[in-house]
Amino acid sequence: MFDYSFTVAYISAKETSILTKEALSRITADKQDSLRLLSQTGYGGGADGKSAGELADRELSALRGFVMEALPEELYSLLILPYDAHNVKVLLKCRINGADPKPYLYDNTMFDTEIAAACCRGGEFSLLSETIAKSLNAAFDSETLSLPFGISTECDKAFYTEISERAKSAPKPIAEYISAEADGKNFMSYLRAKNIGLDAADIKALFLPGGSVPPDILISAYESGADELRPYTFGYDAHYAFCDSSDAAKRSFSDAADVLDLYAQSKLEPYKYEPEHPAPVFLYFKKKTAEARHIREAFAGTGGAL
Repeated sequence: MFDYSFTVAYISAKETSILTKEALSRITADKQDSLRLLSQTGYGGGADGKSAGELADRELSALRGFVMEALPEELYSLLILPYDAHNVKVLLKCRINGADPKPYLYDNTMFDTEIAAACCRGGEFSLLSETIAKSLNAAFDSETLSLPFGISTECDKAFYTEISERAKSAPKPIAEYISAEADGKNFMSYLRAKNIGLDAADIKALFLPGGSVPPDILISAYESGADELRPYTFGYDAHYAFCDSSDAAKRSFSDAADVLDLYAQSKLEPYKYEPEHPAPVFLYFKKKTAEARHIREAFAGTGGAL
């Protein structure tokens, strides 16, 4: 049995150093030295980086390494598998266009990238997992994985099916958090589809399994308006965080994502200081990944351009 007491104490000490939007606003106010100021906070290991994106990648790599030591595999896999999904998408897309995938691959993942690359070359994914293979083998055979859009949607669904299956045996707040994460990703897909004006008939393929909001509700809301989302307050709030502006150019995915982040975090907050529970590790992971997103957004267009 895992002992989380030291890990929870460590997280309690580290959590105070997570950079808020307000702190990032002060750092990026200095266009010339913003990247240096970010490095001086110790972010990304404190070493100089060419961009805020590079520092964010370093920080998230260290974060993945941390949770892989702090949690048993059946739990850390729930946090790490989305990064494996990214790697498989990169490998499949580079297989088509002939680009070198190495600069775009994440480390500290569940599956060795050489094994994942071999699966992508041969169109046989059983070395990853039975659940993932069931989806991706069929998609490869149907040539769906020969199209960039098909690659993204099929990989996301395959990996989130695996994640939702694994989450069924996790402690209740962890299972609820994983479901909330799927909801968040589905609502962001909903908002992005709204932004580019996709037809309602085309959006069903975007939605991941495992969320608490049925895809039919999202499709109905997409067609008839956000009032359909009122029973799902977080989705309703996210919709209006994005849309409640007279100037469409000012609509903010970031504000909507913040609403959805807080919803996911709410599943874990009651367990924040539980010394014998994995929930504080998941909460810390969520806050750090949100921090990385805020940093990428804050530095867009500054001297630390991404």
